Amino acid sequence: MNNLNKIELNKNIFTIIILIFSLTLNSHTVNFGKFPSEKNGQESIATSDLPKSLDWENLKIYSNSNEGHYAYERKDSLLIQYEYVQQGHIEDFELTSFNGKVLEYHSQISNTSKETNTNYFDKDAWLEYAHTCLPNLPEPLKLIIDKPKDVLKAYYELIGVGTRDEYGWICEYSTVGMATQRRQATITLIKNQRRDFLEQIVDFHNVKFQLYATEALIYDYLQKKKYIEENLKKELSLLKKELDSLNSKKITDWRIESLNNQISDNKEYTEQLKKELLSQSDWERIHALRDRNQEVKICRSRKDSYKIYTNTTTELLSESEISVILNRYSELEKLGYFR
Repeated sequence: MNNLNKIELNKNIFTIIILIFSLTLNSHTVNFGKFPSEKNGQESIATSDLPKSLDWENLKIYSNSNEGHYAYERKDSLLIQYEYVQQGHIEDFELTSFNGKVLEYHSQISNTSKETNTNYFDKDAWLEYAHTCLPNLPEPLKLIIDKPKDVLKAYYELIGVGTRDEYGWICEYSTVGMATQRRQATITLIKNQRRDFLEQIVDFHNVKFQLYATEALIYDYLQKKKYIEENLKKELSLLKKELDSLNSKKITDWRIESLNNQISDNKEYTEQLKKELLSQSDWERIHALRDRNQEVKICRSRKDSYKIYTNTTTELLSESEISVILNRYSELEKLGYFR
C-alpha cells in the first residue's frame, strides 16, 4: 500500500472509529471519542497507531503525578492491556491488544450530563486469540464467527481462555468473594439458551470444565421442570376449568375459541420444554462422571474464610449436591450475575 492510500485509509478509519483522547495538565478530564460496538465487516483496527492517538506516554506521566488518576500497561505472552481509571470510576477505559490488533475496548464517562459507555469487540481477533491459547482444541469444539459476542466469549472462557484454572461457586479475589469467571460464563450460555454448547463441553477432557457444564445443564433442567410444574400446569388447569364452566352453561362465543387456543399453546410450549429436559442418556452420562470419583480442588467459603478444599466428583454430583444447584444459581441471580 503506498503512502497516499495508507494516509487515506487511516483518515477514514480514525475519523469514524478511533477514539481520541484530549488530555491537558490543567484538566482532570479525559475526553473519549467514539468506538464501534463491533467490527462489522471492516478491517481489524491495528493497535500500532493507538498509543500515539491516545498520547499514552503522556497519559501515564500525568497519572503518575496527579492524585486520583491511574494508568496501567500490562503484558503477557499474548496480550497487551492499556488501562486508565479516574478514582471513583468517573472515567475509565481498557484496551486489549492481541497480535497487533485491538481485541477489545471498553470505556465509560459518568461526570457528564449523560453517562457514556462504549464497547468494541473483534470476533475474528478473539477466535484467533482463543485458538492460539488452545492449539490442541479439536475441530468439532471450535466455534465460528457468526455466534453473538457474549456467547463466543463465554464458550471459550468456560474452556480456559483468559480465565483462572479454578473450580467453585464463589472464590476469593483480593479478599472479596465473587463467582468464578467460568461460572459466570455458564450463566451467559444459559441466558442465551446455548444448551448445545454446554453439552459439547461435557465431553471435554478437563474435569473442571465437565463439572461446570454439567451443573449448568442440571440447573437448566431443574429450572424448566419447576416452570412446567408451577406455572404451565397451573395455568392449564385454570384454563380448562374456565372452559368447562362455559361449556356447562352452553355458552357459545369468542371466549371458547380463545380458551381452546390458549390451551393448545400451553400444551405445545410444555411439550417443547419437556424435549429440552435431561434425557435418560444425559443422566447416565452425569452418573458416569460422578462415579469416576475423580479428585477436584474446589474453592469455597465457610464462615467468611475462602480456602481451597479437596473434593471428588462423587461428592460434587451426589443427590444432595444436585438438589441445591437451583438454589445456588438463584443466589447468584440475587447477587446480580444474571443481568
